[in-house]
Amino acid sequence: MKSARFILISLIGVLLIGTAGYYGFSSTGEQPSTPEAPQTIAVNTCDVQQTVTAPGELHNTSETQVLMPVDGKLSEVLVQAGDPVSAGQVLARLDDTSRAQAQIDLKDAKEAYEKAYNYRKSLDGKTWLQRITWKQVGAQSIPVPHWYRGYAAAETIADADNDLALREAQLEDAQAVLDHMELTSPFDGFVIEMEAVAGQPLLADATLFKLIDPKALEVKANVTQEDYPLLEPGQNAQVYFDARPDVIAEGKVDRIVPKLVSGDSPTYDIYISLDEVPDGLVDGMTADANVTIENHAGVLCLPRSIVHASGGDTAVLQVWTGTSTEERKVMTGLRGDANVEIVSGLQEGELVVVK
Repeated sequence: MKSARFILISLIGVLLIGTAGYYGFSSTGEQPSTPEAPQTIAVNTCDVQQTVTAPGELHNTSETQVLMPVDGKLSEVLVQAGDPVSAGQVLARLDDTSRAQAQIDLKDAKEAYEKAYNYRKSLDGKTWLQRITWKQVGAQSIPVPHWYRGYAAAETIADADNDLALREAQLEDAQAVLDHMELTSPFDGFVIEMEAVAGQPLLADATLFKLIDPKALEVKANVTQEDYPLLEPGQNAQVYFDARPDVIAEGKVDRIVPKLVSGDSPTYDIYISLDEVPDGLVDGMTADANVTIENHAGVLCLPRSIVHASGGDTAVLQVWTGTSTEERKVMTGLRGDANVEIVSGLQEGELVVVK
C-alpha cells in the first residue's frame, strides 16, 4: 500500500517538473523585436535661397569741390575740415577787390552781349549790306565798297547766331562769378578737405574745399570669376558692416563692371545701392554683401548635407517608416546655400535617415 502511494507521488512530481520545464523553455525562447530607430530629420517647408558672397567697402558717391571763381583773395574763411555744413551755408567770402573786378567784368560782358544782340536783330528782314568791287588804278587794284539794302546771307546769319550764343554764355559766367562772392555749400554734408586761406592770392578754379554728403554711400564689392555669370543688375542684396554689426542693410545690384581686377585671384567689381544708409557709416568702411541669385519661398526642403545628388535632379534617400527603412527616389529643385528643394518623392513630416 505504501509502495503504491510512493509510486503515485513520484509520477505526479515528474509530471509537475515536466510541465514547469516546458513553460520555462517557452518563456525564454526568441521573440520578434522592433529595430532600433535611426537618427532622422523631418521634411519641412522653408525658403531655399542661393546667394553669392561679395566682400567690399563703402564708397561715397557725392563728393564735390568748391572752386575759386576768379583770380583774387578771400577776406574770410568760415569753416574747417571736419565741420558739418548745411545747404546754402557760407564757407568763405571774397575780398572787396575781387568783387570790384567781378562787377567790371560783368559790365563788359553785358555791353558785348547787347552789341551782338543788336547786330543779330538787324539781320532780320532787309538791311544795309556791303559789296566790294575792285577798281584798277594804274598797276594797283583798289577795293570800292558799295552799300545796298538786301537780305543777309545764311552764312552771315549763322555767324551772328554763334557770336550771340558765345556772348550770352560769357554774360552768364560773369553774373555767376559776381553771385559767388560768397562761397556756399551746395548740400548738407561735411568738409573733408580745405585749401582756402584768407588773404592769400588765389587763381581762378583753384580748389578751396572738398565736401561730401555722408548719406550718399554705395558698396563697391568684388566677386569671383565663377560667380560673375550669375549676377545681373536688380538682384537683391543684404549688406553687413564690421562698424555696425547690429544692422543689416537691404540693397540691390546697381551695376557690374566687366573688367578683370588685377590681383592674386581673378575678381570683378560690382556696385550695390542701399535702400537706406544706417547711421555711423562713412566712406572706406568694410562691407560684406550676400547677393540673392535665386529664391524659392515656402517649398519642401531638406539640409544640403542630407541630399546627395546622384546625377541630374534626383537623389536616393532612406526614409524611416516607424518600423523599418525604405529607399526612396526623390526629385530635387533648387540647391541653395543651406537647403535643397524637394520637388517630389517626399511629403511634409516624413522622416529621412541622417547618414
